[in-house]
Amino acid sequence: MEKRLKEKWQSLSKITTNELLKDNIEKSPNTDQLYEILDLNAEQLTYYIEEAIIENPFIEIDYALETRVSTIKNAIYQNIENEVERNSPGMAQSLIMFLFEQIMMYRHTPIRDVMVRLVDYLDEKGYLPYRYQELATKLNEDDILVLDAMTLFKQLEPAGVGAYDLQECLMLQTEQDSHAPNIAYLLLEEYFDLVSKQDVEGIHQVSGLPNEEIEASLNYFHSLRPLPAAVFDKADKVNLIPDVSVRYNQDDIELRYNRQYYPRIIFNQKYYDEMALQNDTQLFEYITTHRQNFQVLAYNLRVREQLVLAAVKALVLAQKDYLTEIKNEKRPYLIKDLARDLDIPEALAHLVVTNKNLEMKFGIIPLTDLINVTHHQGRGGLNTVNIKEIMANIIENSPQELSDNEIVSQLAAQKIIMSEQLVADYRKALE
Repeated sequence: MEKRLKEKWQSLSKITTNELLKDNIEKSPNTDQLYEILDLNAEQLTYYIEEAIIENPFIEIDYALETRVSTIKNAIYQNIENEVERNSPGMAQSLIMFLFEQIMMYRHTPIRDVMVRLVDYLDEKGYLPYRYQELATKLNEDDILVLDAMTLFKQLEPAGVGAYDLQECLMLQTEQDSHAPNIAYLLLEEYFDLVSKQDVEGIHQVSGLPNEEIEASLNYFHSLRPLPAAVFDKADKVNLIPDVSVRYNQDDIELRYNRQYYPRIIFNQKYYDEMALQNDTQLFEYITTHRQNFQVLAYNLRVREQLVLAAVKALVLAQKDYLTEIKNEKRPYLIKDLARDLDIPEALAHLVVTNKNLEMKFGIIPLTDLINVTHHQGRGGLNTVNIKEIMANIIENSPQELSDNEIVSQLAAQKIIMSEQLVADYRKALE
């Protein structure tokens, strides 16, 4: 037991290569299951496994989570021992802050100003459930201007944000993903009702497309996110479970996948062998099926671990100067960059970083906090750090406490368009 729990650190050079990783994903006997478990944190994965094996008498679970999570230190989003500087990149991101950072990359035009204002109309899913004419009326802006702004808005990350409904959300993700099957977008556009019902034969009859390609697309759709806003959900807990830990030894970086916080499944081979000795065909089919189910689950859990480690490797390499304190700012790095570096679909990259956390010497942070554009200077010469400084100066130089709306007005006077909600989020980050 002690040997199994011994810390195992891997040099970045030993982490699974992209070619092997991609091959292992494609060889998964049950990709639907793989996509499901990728989206889960350690605690959720325990519940999932319990449900998956409830009728399998040959699998036992080592409940590592129950005995070891209590040892985790309180989550620290930044080093709170010292006062946090106003330009500290360590704060946790919200969806609207992340969108604003991307919008600021555009040249300052009326279209960019409208894009910022659109953020206020997102629903809790990350959708914009309005036609452009409706939003034009609400914003008191020209129809075509709003249409142009919405078109650009829907190209932002996370993919699918700003969609009118679920259908468009999936279409946007498919359109932006170079790994999507050739017919995937067409199926969503023309046969969405049948896609929703997983009706392979029905789609084949009306489209004439091969069943094999239809099935491949339906499997692909399972990897897409119906709720783009969920990518930046923050766990409302004092403790975060660190999926991976990172440490630096001189010039080398090492990662450790924290298996001690994950449930471990064990196959009872002795019991299986006893059942296999019975001269009973039906019993043999029964136990063989359960052994195969175990093998599939075990395989997918290994691939999940490989994906998480590979994603952390890419993120750590991208943010090496920040994590080693050579620089006090993160490098611009988006989900599409992670998907490119791992050579996997963007939807899969979203699943890998969601609900996963990284432990460093200054604390535990969600992986999504390393997905950012915060310090990238936009075409207008500003980035969000500059804007935070401007906002802080406005607050500090005011003889009285300002409302969010008053700060919005003062920023607008400097040609910086922000919504009240966005100002409120940044004020909270400045506290």
